[in-house]
Amino acid sequence: MGKSKPRNRNKSRADPVSKTVKPPSDPELAAIREKKILPCIQDLQSPDLKTRSAAASAITNIIEDTKCRKLLLREQIVRILLEQTLTDSSLETRTAGWGILRNLALEEEADFCIHLYRQDILTAIEGVVKSIIETIESTEHPVAKLPTAQQTLLWTLTGSIVNLLSSLAEAQEEITEAICKRSTIIDFQFGLLQIEIVPDEVDYEVLSCLAVLTEDNKVLVQQIVDTAEWLKKLMQMKDLGDIRAVAACGVLHNVFTTMQWFDHNTPHAGASDATLLPVLVDSMKLAQAQSNSSNGHATSNPDQILQLALEITASIATSLQEALEHGNSFEKEFEGFEDKPEEAGDEMMIEDEGDEEEEKEESDDDEIDPEMEADMDRVTRDAPDDEDADDQPTLDRLVREAVPTIIISAQLLQQSNPEKEALQSHALAALNNIAWTVSSVDFSSGHLDSLERFWTSLAQRIWNEIITPVLASNTADIELASSITSLAWALARSRKGQLQIQPEEQRKFMALYQASRNLEETNKDEKSSAGASPDAFQGLGVKCIGVLGRLALDPAPVELNREIGVFLLTILSSAPNAPAADVVEALNQIFDIYADKSYACDAVFWSDGFFAHLEEILPKARKLTKAIDKRKHEELRARADEVLLNLGRFLKYKKTEKSS
Repeated sequence: MGKSKPRNRNKSRADPVSKTVKPPSDPELAAIREKKILPCIQDLQSPDLKTRSAAASAITNIIEDTKCRKLLLREQIVRILLEQTLTDSSLETRTAGWGILRNLALEEEADFCIHLYRQDILTAIEGVVKSIIETIESTEHPVAKLPTAQQTLLWTLTGSIVNLLSSLAEAQEEITEAICKRSTIIDFQFGLLQIEIVPDEVDYEVLSCLAVLTEDNKVLVQQIVDTAEWLKKLMQMKDLGDIRAVAACGVLHNVFTTMQWFDHNTPHAGASDATLLPVLVDSMKLAQAQSNSSNGHATSNPDQILQLALEITASIATSLQEALEHGNSFEKEFEGFEDKPEEAGDEMMIEDEGDEEEEKEESDDDEIDPEMEADMDRVTRDAPDDEDADDQPTLDRLVREAVPTIIISAQLLQQSNPEKEALQSHALAALNNIAWTVSSVDFSSGHLDSLERFWTSLAQRIWNEIITPVLASNTADIELASSITSLAWALARSRKGQLQIQPEEQRKFMALYQASRNLEETNKDEKSSAGASPDAFQGLGVKCIGVLGRLALDPAPVELNREIGVFLLTILSSAPNAPAADVVEALNQIFDIYADKSYACDAVFWSDGFFAHLEEILPKARKLTKAIDKRKHEELRARADEVLLNLGRFLKYKKTEKSS
């Protein structure tokens, strides 16, 4: 058999990497491409050094424009950067190239960063990190003695690299793990924090990156704890008094949370979130005072400082709630009516909500060096002498110190300034998280009486100054309405029917519930009532039901209870056409409101025929539950099954209770 002729696989084939890009069909985009994009792309690949540098700078300036950015991506700007610009002989051009990548990562979705990761961008980053380290550690040409322009390029390049790492880490957990496995990158960042000549803005970028990397990252956090100088440096930086201090608090909060260092369950009394709150509160107060002049870099921008402090405070509240639940020191929610053993008969009883002792975990054996101990002692030596503060310092500082300060940022008067709306949103989120945490605290033992009294007054103030004005405004801003309703639910939950509301405010929530239903009806892309979205229980309708249910709890006025009870039954009566999550929440609220015949409102349950209505609703609820596809909506189906079971038990219990 004769040999076959070798195939020339490259014959008549264009380079697949440098394929011709078709111009856009839109005339406006085509004009932008011809006038702005193509000249920049051509100049970026010019053999002339100055031309390349000028093109890189020009591209950096147009990245924020969405149309220009998309056109640059069409022209394969990333390939050009990776293959040519990032390896350019000119430091100025290389710096501009990394700046372009950083800006693209900031402006584009997470998919862009995932694409960069798959292009092995971490290897390129590791290479430039090594060159930066060599420059910083050079004894022949010390950084401090370099020309100012060269120093500026060095720190600009460093900031771009660190910022790009942050974007990459935020995009995907796999990327975070890959970054942390490269010791050169992690050592580089902590090394920068140790160098005094590093500009403040670079320190801030490093701390921001570390905050992203340390979130739920036990491996890196353990490495920080095991490296004494790293943890010590973070503790020192939180006292700097600027945005770097707030950013350092973010990293430390991640460390404390991951290591489960809560209040007294720490290697040292100072190594918990209670240490961070005074820093965050002071930063918020200062930023609020300076917010009228919010121009400048991130390290001096009061609005950015305030936003970051609010975000960290909100996270601290969430972590505290999880810690309280882990320690079993929280009030139990209604978990259903359990059948008694056969020998005890059919009489049903509600589980007692008795006090449970808080479990205290043994402290970790991590060693803290003497210098760090002294630093922590200095921070905590002025802690309040109040017994509540000694028992729950993080909770105490969240309520007594953080909340009054946060209220200022959540005031409705900021709504008139669009630039402040984001701050208001973060403030509402922080108040919401704190209120939910307080609502999980068991005050019945009496050891937190002082804090409970303080919160009672504070919760009413939040309602009067934040909730009431928004309700009165009849806002059409659904996002604001959802945030306000979530906060109202948390406040009502924490006060258990003891909030003083304005006349007709309950009807505002009823109207808001109906508005949420109308909005869902007009949105054809929404899931059907039996096939809700994954976050069905975070919907505005569910939140409205939650608020109303908490407002109706004993010792709420009987008339208020009756009105809300009828409203909840109306929702239930519309099953199986009502959203499944709404039905589940409405039933759970009914169970809580009428759980005990000793409540004054129990008379409403019987006199207004609630029992008979619930009997009629039982088959409707059963039909609704069966319509939920458990493969697509596992949580919704599980909770619907549970509430259906409890409805049968509840009816049996109430019937037995009445006859007893």
